[in-house]
Amino acid sequence: MKPARIVFPGFWFGKSELAQAKKQAARGVGGFCVYGGTAKQVKHFVETVREVSPYDHLLICADIEEDLSEVIKDAPALPVNAELGKAEDTEGAYRKGLITARMARSIGIDWLLSPVVDIGYQSPAFCEVPMSVARLAGDYVAGVANGGALNCIKYFPGVSGILKTLAQMEDAEFVPYKHMFRRCDAIMPSDMVFANIDPANRAMMSEKIIKGLLKKRLNYKGCVVGAPLFKSHIRNEASAVMKMIACGVEMILAPHDPEAVLDAVEKEFDKGRIVDEVTHSISNHEIFTSKVVNMPVPVFTVKEAFEMAKNFKKEK
Repeated sequence: MKPARIVFPGFWFGKSELAQAKKQAARGVGGFCVYGGTAKQVKHFVETVREVSPYDHLLICADIEEDLSEVIKDAPALPVNAELGKAEDTEGAYRKGLITARMARSIGIDWLLSPVVDIGYQSPAFCEVPMSVARLAGDYVAGVANGGALNCIKYFPGVSGILKTLAQMEDAEFVPYKHMFRRCDAIMPSDMVFANIDPANRAMMSEKIIKGLLKKRLNYKGCVVGAPLFKSHIRNEASAVMKMIACGVEMILAPHDPEAVLDAVEKEFDKGRIVDEVTHSISNHEIFTSKVVNMPVPVFTVKEAFEMAKNFKKEK
């Protein structure tokens, strides 16, 4: 068992070193989050790191809020969530998820870290009506699944609820989550502090929010992944990661210093302190891998999938 499997380093094209990524893959990381490459570059990167990984299939993530154009330079942009929400276009949400997944799989990406299910009036939120968000996001993830990719709903407990009472959040922010528990592959907590729930910790480092609220009060039984660490400007990532694991986070995404995080995870595992947590995380990782590999979906070339995206509005 390789504890490194719970870590997913980021790879920034034009900045990160491929040789370093290959070392991380050989060390046994669970996958990578890709940023800023062209479709051709990403596909080559995925093939390269998968070749040296000890696993049969290395998971590759796209850290997006709207569409792949955020992380893939030549990916066509799709209608924004707010546009779909304004029209209550559930069919459009489904097609957006389907086409995004097809584009992703054509270049080797398995896991879309989307959709955002926050309540709001502008993108990346769908709209301000909780049940409408649940329907739109539900159809989006159905499209993602039929396109052959995994999903991740975010950012729990809902950024729009940061100044609300817990009772108010029950009637709004929590609604999409509760309706999507059985349909989501993972949930990503926010990296913000919700003083109304836990004034001392970011949501993704809060036992009150993850174990107390999400898992106990709302009875969520699935996987929890951390928000990409490099975005959070955390000074001591290794310490933060240990706290996240203790709070119920199962997969660590895109740390600023992946080597330090990997060293810390392996050290604590060797001491026997996080064996149960790592074992549970790896079990989920294997479920995800099996799900992606065994999805009975048609395979599209990059050209075919990207052309579908370009024709999104024409086909409506």
